[in-house]
Amino acid sequence: MIGALYVVGPAGTGKSTFSGSLNEWLKHMEFDSAIINLDPGADYLPYEPDFDIREYISLDSIMSDYNLGPNGSQIVAADMIVSYADKITEFLEDLDDYYVIVDTPGQIELFTFRTSSTEIVEKVSGQRSMMAYIADAPLSTYPSGFIAQKMLYASVFSRFFRPMMFVLNKIDLVSDEDIQEVKKWESSPDLLNDAFMEEKGQMEKDYFIGILEAFKESNIMTKIYPVSSKDSFGFEDIYSQMALYFTGGEDNDTYREEG
Repeated sequence: MIGALYVVGPAGTGKSTFSGSLNEWLKHMEFDSAIINLDPGADYLPYEPDFDIREYISLDSIMSDYNLGPNGSQIVAADMIVSYADKITEFLEDLDDYYVIVDTPGQIELFTFRTSSTEIVEKVSGQRSMMAYIADAPLSTYPSGFIAQKMLYASVFSRFFRPMMFVLNKIDLVSDEDIQEVKKWESSPDLLNDAFMEEKGQMEKDYFIGILEAFKESNIMTKIYPVSSKDSFGFEDIYSQMALYFTGGEDNDTYREEG
């Protein structure tokens, strides 16, 4: 394995669609690529996983065995994934020249905020790990929505402390002007502060001023990667960051220029 990209983020941001589309794009560009599903509760996936945790963990069995409801069973299932880390590493043994996309559970707290998640990353891929935080583009066009997602991004980074991209998904649902405005907020916390003040008013602005100052001091205002999983827009930039971290920017031997 060249490296593993863990796709994380809130429910509804399009993590699975992004994961499947990126996997297909990599294959189309003649890279060796594989995709892992780590969501035991997924009813439907928009791709065919190469490794599927659902083959080992059943929510129905957990509910029956432990007398739990749907929510409790998902928490137990999330913690059980680490028990199958050896199965995942065994699957990866023959994938020497592969980029691996890891699609994590739909609800962010089931992966990011469980102790088992850091163990999974360490056991499966160790230092050959990076994160893609998937943010919702329509929500990000509001200053308050953008700030909320940056706070979640910071939470994920603090949990795993791995290289991480802020991926703005579903840009096909917003205008180019909106995307440019979000990019301005990313490059200038002062502009974000002004936009937030216009949206929410003085009371809320005073409450969040410390958070905005923390954004400045911590350099959490990092580059945004706008993508559309619908038409693969922006995937070349995602791959470039993966190659830069995993291989120092050198294309894998399996890559072929499109003629």
